[in-house]
Amino acid sequence: MDRMKAQQQTSTNKKRPSTFAVKRTTTSTIVQVEKTRRIAANARERRRMNGLNTAFDRLRTVLPSSMFQQQRRFSKYETLQMAQSYIAALQSILQLNTSSSDNDQSLTNVSNTTDDDMDNQTHDY
Repeated sequence: MDRMKAQQQTSTNKKRPSTFAVKRTTTSTIVQVEKTRRIAANARERRRMNGLNTAFDRLRTVLPSSMFQQQRRFSKYETLQMAQSYIAALQSILQLNTSSSDNDQSLTNVSNTTDDDMDNQTHDY
């Protein structure tokens, strides 16, 4: 009997995790999960921005070189403004050539268009 009481006492004396320890473990787990999610979100945003910057670099290579006479790299906004002006100039050239009656002549005009012609069509940006 004494032996049985001793076993019961040792089994009841075993430490149970306190509610404080459970909360701390849960809180640290939540913090770790949030940190992991934040790291993943930062990596996705970094990839997105790298892709966007690559696209702007490609856009800068397609614009006429005379638009980039300055040595500095243009901002994204300035690049978009120049692209918009360039597209408007190309549209006006196509409209002028479409309205002409001689199709062969209009094709020659488009192929002979220079960067200077494009600069004359640009807007203030």
